[in-house]
Amino acid sequence: MNLFGTDTLIIEQPWGTGRHLLGTRYRVDVHSEHDVPLASVRDRRGLGPLRALLRTTGFSGRTAFDLEVAHLGQPLLLVRKGAGKPPTRVSRPDGTPLGALHKESRTHYALLDPTGQRLCYFGDVAAFTQGAIARRDGGRVRRDVLRLRPGAPEPARALAVALGLVFDVVRGVGTNHTGGGGFDFSVG
Repeated sequence: MNLFGTDTLIIEQPWGTGRHLLGTRYRVDVHSEHDVPLASVRDRRGLGPLRALLRTTGFSGRTAFDLEVAHLGQPLLLVRKGAGKPPTRVSRPDGTPLGALHKESRTHYALLDPTGQRLCYFGDVAAFTQGAIARRDGGRVRRDVLRLRPGAPEPARALAVALGLVFDVVRGVGTNHTGGGGFDFSVG
């Protein structure tokens, strides 16, 4: 079982007051539906004081992100987004581009090939459920679920996985959730 061979991914990030107000580093853990750890997503480098400060504000989603998707210390994907609203670039660990992710509207996310041509929309190859608040290891987490359509072609499948893992970066929220939609907070 691995990240790219599994059709259902459980994507979790820490959730709580401290994370909402002071969280500056992107952190996501991924499990299979049978609770097998498959990957983690983390910032690759230090942020610097200005970017760290901006990440605690509503400007977090407009800061640059340089993320690594890894499993047991082995990089699987690199995900980069520049400052502002450029497409989020996805590449293999050796730097070979897979494509890009681009928010076209509030509900449409395009999966692009390395030249910038649209392959398809995210919803064509995956279903994504956002933000159920749950518990893991004694702490609260926001649990998203990504269900990939069986037989989705590459590189669209790998790009859909990347989009699910860095959804908050692509949608422009980054690490700041204090102004997010209703699904950012527990209702129960």
